[in-house]
Amino acid sequence: MNTPLIPTADIVEQLATVDCAMTELLDNLEKIQFENDESDTLVSKLQDMISARQILIGQLVTDSQFEDRIYLQAQADKTTEFEHRAKKVLADREALLRGMRKGKRQTNLYKTIDSNR
Repeated sequence: MNTPLIPTADIVEQLATVDCAMTELLDNLEKIQFENDESDTLVSKLQDMISARQILIGQLVTDSQFEDRIYLQAQADKTTEFEHRAKKVLADREALLRGMRKGKRQTNLYKTIDSNR
């Protein structure tokens, strides 16, 4: 699949926009309650931004005219930062989900014990 060549300056600008959106989405995911229905929407938007970012960085890397190694290293560092933040959000959500499941199992156990009396 051939993607049209976008001037490097446009890619850099789009990448900055995507980075800002990802930062905002991660900020919101870190603040929002797990039970809030909006969290699913935020996760979906974050996945879209990650895909867009991958495409833009891929275009920069394959552009033979773009040779700014410092910028590419900064983008690699940002990718690592985003990855750590996303993994933290995921771990927090998984811990809450495990806690909810454990609480539900305990409640069901108490209901079973109570019904056997």
